Amino acid sequence: MNTFFDEDNNLNIEDLVYEQPSFLKIIEDGVVTEDELAEQSDRVISRLKSFESKANAEQIEEVRNLLAEISVLVAARSIFERQGE
Repeated sequence: MNTFFDEDNNLNIEDLVYEQPSFLKIIEDGVVTEDELAEQSDRVISRLKSFESKANAEQIEEVRNLLAEISVLVAARSIFERQGE
């Protein structure tokens, strides 16, 4: 995939997730374990540290803001979905 958006200009996060080998490994047995969460957390921290060591201050701030807004979206979607229960 070469873009963040699908043909309808919707954010394409789901496709990004389902293309990641790490996600496919986590869900292959249908159960998410604490160890899998810890491994994924370590993977994210490693990638962020690698990025941070190569990026300039402006790029780091842009990624920080992007991660924050994605986290807000995930949290808001979770609350929205629980409202319907």
